[in-house]
Amino acid sequence: MWDDELRLLMQSLGISVLESQANPTGAVAMLISETVKFRDKLKEETGDILTVADTRAALDALENYLNGQPLPEELTPEQKALAQIWIDRLTVFNS
Repeated sequence: MWDDELRLLMQSLGISVLESQANPTGAVAMLISETVKFRDKLKEETGDILTVADTRAALDALENYLNGQPLPEELTPEQKALAQIWIDRLTVFNS
């Protein structure tokens, strides 16, 4: 996944997901940064490619979390890991 594609996806989806945040632009930038780190680490360590579909599924899971709903059970381990990274970072981001 290219950085520009990821940035566009996060901006188009992330802002609506995070509309309750005081500074959505900062949160979206953090989500992009964490996604790129995760994507690169995943490829380096396992050779697996993080896809746009994986990122979208993780964003849907994040939206569920922000709405007080459980994470979807059908997430792949990679999708769940990315969603959990975002949840953890947003928790720190809001502190």
